[in-house]
Amino acid sequence: MAEFVPAVGNILSLIERGDWERFAQALAPNVHWVTAVEEQLNGPAEVVAQVRIDGVPGPPAFHEVDSEGHLVLWVDKMG
Repeated sequence: MAEFVPAVGNILSLIERGDWERFAQALAPNVHWVTAVEEQLNGPAEVVAQVRIDGVPGPPAFHEVDSEGHLVLWVDKMG
């Protein structure tokens, strides 16, 4: 895997391993995820369910992490 900022690398690694429990724990309760086709996902359960279907995304165009290290926002590269 290419080198990314730690939060992005951790998220991608958890998805690659299929570690859905830890992936959900790495997400903030109010996480907002925008897929490459601009689908809006809100909350860990919705994000995990869709990512399990979609597979490993590429690195995001933009992301935000809260002060506790939980992913708050993920915006996939469009197209």
